[in-house]
Amino acid sequence: MVKIATFLVVAAIAACTLFDSTTAHEDHTRRALSTDERRLFVQSAQAALTTCTKTTVSRQLQERAVVRRAEAVAKLRQEIHQRRLNSHLSTLTVTTGTNSSVLFASTTTCIVEPEVTEGPYYIKGEYIRTDMREKQTGVPMYIDVQVIDVNTCKPVTNMYVDLWHTNATGVYSGVVASTNGNSNDASNLQNTFLRGVTPTDSEGVAQMTSIFPGHYAGRTTHMHFVGNYGGTVLANKTYSGGSVAHVGQFFFEQDLITSVEKVSPYSTNTQAVTLNSADNIYKSASGNGFDPVFNYALLGSTVDQGVFVWISIAVDMTAKQSPRAVSTYTGTGSDANSTTTGTSDNAAPRVTGLSASALLLLVAFAPVLLGIL
Repeated sequence: MVKIATFLVVAAIAACTLFDSTTAHEDHTRRALSTDERRLFVQSAQAALTTCTKTTVSRQLQERAVVRRAEAVAKLRQEIHQRRLNSHLSTLTVTTGTNSSVLFASTTTCIVEPEVTEGPYYIKGEYIRTDMREKQTGVPMYIDVQVIDVNTCKPVTNMYVDLWHTNATGVYSGVVASTNGNSNDASNLQNTFLRGVTPTDSEGVAQMTSIFPGHYAGRTTHMHFVGNYGGTVLANKTYSGGSVAHVGQFFFEQDLITSVEKVSPYSTNTQAVTLNSADNIYKSASGNGFDPVFNYALLGSTVDQGVFVWISIAVDMTAKQSPRAVSTYTGTGSDANSTTTGTSDNAAPRVTGLSASALLLLVAFAPVLLGIL
């Protein structure tokens, strides 16, 4: 009898958690800025960016970024036995003879506005690693994010960049919901694929290996980003605590998305496709001269051989953001995922607080449970 009662309690909690998650995919959005607030934000941000681009520090930083990105692509091409330069940019038409200083330069024009959403599936406390693929299949993607402090024009060092996105068929790990793949697959709560945290180096650069994201109904293809600082690296290589200076989303050139969607397993995704032009969050984030779209270079003659993506972003390190997490990953302290290979399936329970609906349902079940006991 005790086992039956326990089962009902667990079922009640699971039902409420599932109920909350199914409604969660209406993206969380912070208070909308007034017209005057938005105008002030845009003017201040653009003025700061203009100032930064004129500094010697900024120019030298960009020159080093050109070299770093060119070397990264060359190394990746060697690894897949591609010797012929055949690169593409999201904003330029290039040829095999295009100079690397043109190909890999990018101005720091991306500041995600304060009300851009972190999305409903943000999970705190993920593994610190540089490869978050685990066993997910898809187009290999190598990410280079450079973070600049808009107030000082200098690179932001030791910012723990938290990245997450869906797998090739549009499913996030760590969440069970009717809008997130198979809602009957409770084991997905324990999954950690395509989520990872990595610190920026002395150049303000964070690099991550992943796969190109898939899509899900109602949103264009995108990647989430949270910039943390002042937290603690735990013994199991997860990140805890600290403050958040930046919350936003990155996007991809529509032509690149369309090409990837033709490749398996992306092509098996039956969810409706939303174009960039029809995505409200994309339009909000890319307005007023800001550019949250990754630049990219193909690593081979076809997209399935991999893509290198990069972006430079300016953040306000005096800002204090408060993203809402659907849960927190606790880890086991002994079986942390590899920070190099990213192939481990080890996972530990995620901890979530009971919602009001969960408590109400437990109260409703109380007489039955007491009778059984």
